[in-house]
Amino acid sequence: MRTRRHRRWWIWLPVCVCLAFFAIASFFFFRQHSMLYHPQPYDPRYAYSLPQDGVELHFTTFAGKQVAFYLPQGTDSRLPRRVWVAFCGNGSLALDWTWLIVQDRQSDEGFLLIDYPGYGKSEGYATIATTRAAADKALDALANHLHVDESEIESRLNLIGHSWGTAAALDFATRHPVQHVILIAVFTTLREEAATMVGSPFSHLLIENYDNRRALRELSRRSPSPKIDIFHGTNDDIIPIRMSRELAETFPSIVKFHPVASGDHISVIGKAANEILEAMRQ
Repeated sequence: MRTRRHRRWWIWLPVCVCLAFFAIASFFFFRQHSMLYHPQPYDPRYAYSLPQDGVELHFTTFAGKQVAFYLPQGTDSRLPRRVWVAFCGNGSLALDWTWLIVQDRQSDEGFLLIDYPGYGKSEGYATIATTRAAADKALDALANHLHVDESEIESRLNLIGHSWGTAAALDFATRHPVQHVILIAVFTTLREEAATMVGSPFSHLLIENYDNRRALRELSRRSPSPKIDIFHGTNDDIIPIRMSRELAETFPSIVKFHPVASGDHISVIGKAANEILEAMRQ
């Protein structure tokens, strides 16, 4: 009798393991959006985040009504010499960029701050496709606000992104001419980043995948190619610094790598603020 029970245990063990794996895989597959995106509205803390000269840009995409923000240059000219488009991390909001921007507002620079669908004042559901549409329509809304053709803005485009925003920025760059891209805590591909968090087998369950390696390869083939600055904290435990280093080593002709000593995934912006601002001025 004991032998039979022992045999049954060995028969059911693989079944239980398979069922457990399937349950975990199902959890990751059906919950991946909530694990990747962390939308939030603007609460009272943001009431005074937008400078007095800041402008809300309202537009609509297939995800619903969207709101982006524009911080104009300090001159009377119709267009600034450079327009920076800023993409935040997946747990941040567009107006989180204002603290950095107001430190050193250049009279010849304007800033277009992007919120993803479902974030801030924007409606909808964030995906790669809806984020792409929101960014493109925000640029169009800015052109309408400034009463210029979109091509006039495109000739002045520069980008900055943090974490998830680095992928959104690079994706945007593949569709528009850009001069300079600043990436803070960039990953190689979303699937490879997911593998560091949940393991390689589960990373293949991702429905969507940002491929920053491919985007940089495409940008490196442009003539002229944009200038890329990558900043990454040495203590980042969310996105390993080796990913930024790999991208810099793979595309040395366009990428300059800036390791930020003791910076983690969040503090890297504050620790490297002066260096980031200096890079933006170049």
